[in-house]
Order: sequence, then structure tokens, then C-alpha cells
Amino acid sequence: MPIKVGKKKLYSVEDLTKMLPITPLTIREYIRKGKIRGGYKIGKNWYVTKENLERFLDGRGQEGEGEAKS
Repeated sequence: MPIKVGKKKLYSVEDLTKMLPITPLTIREYIRKGKIRGGYKIGKNWYVTKENLERFLDGRGQEGEGEAKS
């Protein structure tokens, strides 16, 4: 279940593994390499915004600045 921070919905790696046929390790790697843009690390966990998840699903994950934030 995504968490809300302000107006943004953030999906955890666990949320993404339930939605996508990708392992947690692969999702974290995609975030680090910028394939999934805008990864936010809160504590020990990575989160992705709904907008960046949609970009990834649309195949637009690496447009422009795609580095993950840590």
C-alpha cells in the first residue's frame, strides 16, 4: 500500500514487487541506475512516486535526468 507524503503517493520496493513481475533486487538496481527515476530513500527503504512509476511503465524511465537520489 503506498504512503502519502503531502500530495505525493510513494510506492515501496515491496509494493512494486506485488505490482510488477520484478524482484526487489532488480527494482533497487533500476532505481540506482535511473531506469526508474526519482527514487527516494527514507531510512533503509526506497520509494518511488506514482508519476515516476507511470513513466517507467510507459517506457519513459530514463528521459532527462534519471539519477536516483540517496
